[in-house]
Formats: sequence, structure tokens, C-alpha cells
Amino acid sequence: MSITLYSADICPYCVRTRLVLNGKGIEYDLVQVDLPDKPAWLRELNPRNRVPVLDVDGQVLWESEALNDFLDETHPEPAMMPSDPAQRARVRMVLRRFEDLSDAFYAARREEDGAIEALHGELRWMSSQLEHSDYLVGDSYTLAEPGVWPWITRLYRVGVDIGQYPAIAAWCDRLAGRPEYAAELSLLAA
Repeated sequence: MSITLYSADICPYCVRTRLVLNGKGIEYDLVQVDLPDKPAWLRELNPRNRVPVLDVDGQVLWESEALNDFLDETHPEPAMMPSDPAQRARVRMVLRRFEDLSDAFYAARREEDGAIEALHGELRWMSSQLEHSDYLVGDSYTLAEPGVWPWITRLYRVGVDIGQYPAIAAWCDRLAGRPEYAAELSLLAA
């Protein structure tokens, strides 16, 4: 299987997919896309003109959540989705709920009224999920982690200190111990 990832280091959606690729040890070619000056061919790959995009043996796929599901299904080891259908549903529920967090994050970046308060509300919910378990959906690492983590590591950009949320900070520390997360943190620091 030949895989090419069209990605941008600065894009948190791309981080999601790189975390899955690297966490599973999947070999792939990387094509960097300059987001401020997107190439015309990007729209030919993805009509939404966004990254990440995967080319898998000539089949072009996009949308980070769909890409991560595809990678987990085609490369089942290590599994990033629970075997139990209810637990898989919980992962998907967390990823839907994450959209509230990302909406608040981007609203805070635009300095919209009430955005920081909404963001803190989502962080309180996330913290409650992590207070009694190591991961967002229980005690096993799932696609929820790479699905949410890229935004948590960027909260400083809107003036939010995750130290206010000890359960989230501990979760971030656990993930930083994984090589694929450490690599992404080094890109974030660059």
C-alpha cells in the first residue's frame, strides 16, 4: 500500500492524522502544503481545498476524522477503537462533542464575546471525563485522543492555561510520553 499525506505542520487537523499514522507505524510519503499560499492542485484533490488529504494507491480521501477511521480499519494494530460497539459509539460521541470545543477555540481566536467562557465550559466537561480515567473514553487510548489533543496543546494561543485543569494537564503529560506526540510537540515549539 502506497500512502501519501498532504499536510501542513501548523494545521491541527493534519496533526490528528499524523498522530494516527505515526502511532501505528505506517509508512507514508509527506507532501507539505503551504496554507497561506495553497497550490491550485489542492482543490483538485479535495474540493473543500483543505488538508489533510491522503492518497492511498491512487484513491484520494480527505477529512481528518474519516482518514483516521480508515487508517484504523486498514491497519488494525494497534487498535485505536474499542471492540465494544457502545465504547466505539462513545468515542464518536466525544469527537462530536469536541466540535463544541473547537468552535469555542476558533471564536476565542477571533475574540468573539463569550468565547472564552464557552471554551472553559467545554474544558470543564473534558476535565470531568478525565478525572476518573486515563483517557477520554475510559482506560484505553482511542481515536478520541488524537482527535482532541491538537487543540488542547494550542490553548495558550487564546490565553488559556491547562494547568487550571489538572486532569487535562495529566492527560497531556501521558500523551507527551508517546513518541508521536513528542514529535508533534517539537513541531509546535518550532
